[in-house]
Amino acid sequence: MGKIVLLERKTVKIGDVFHILTSKGVCYGQVTYFHPKLSAVVSIFREFYPKKPKNFTTVVSQEPQFITTFLIQYGVRQGLFSLAANVPVADHLKKFPIFRGTNNIKNENPTWFFWDGEKEWRVDRPLTEQEKNTQEVHSFPVHLVCLR
Repeated sequence: MGKIVLLERKTVKIGDVFHILTSKGVCYGQVTYFHPKLSAVVSIFREFYPKKPKNFTTVVSQEPQFITTFLIQYGVRQGLFSLAANVPVADHLKKFPIFRGTNNIKNENPTWFFWDGEKEWRVDRPLTEQEKNTQEVHSFPVHLVCLR
C-alpha cells in the first residue's frame, strides 16, 4: 500500500475527508454538515483504495454508500480516524439529508420515522418510492461503538 500523508490538525471541518482502514483496504468518508444538536453528518463512500487517491474531489463526488451522523471529531482526537484532505462537498451532499428508521423492519406493517434535522414525523403505511430513497438511520450503532 502507498504511503498515506495525513493532515496534522485535529479539529474537524466541513469538507474534511477521513481514512477508514478496513481488511479490504482504505475507504473514505467526508464531513458534509454539522448539526448543532447532534454531531457531524458524514458520507461514507464504498470504493476501496490500495493507495492514496490523487484527487479526493473525485472520490467524494460519487454517490455515498450511506450517510450517517457520527462523532468524527471525537474519533479524530482519539486517533481512531485520520484526516486525509479537505475538499469541497459535492452539491448533491450539501443539503441536510432526510433520515429514515423503523421500529421493526421484520414486522408486516412497520412504523417508519423520518427526520429532516428539525422535525420528525412517522408513517404507518407502506413507503412511497420517494420515501424509500431516503437515508436509513445508521447512527445509533456507530455512536455506541465510538463511545465505548
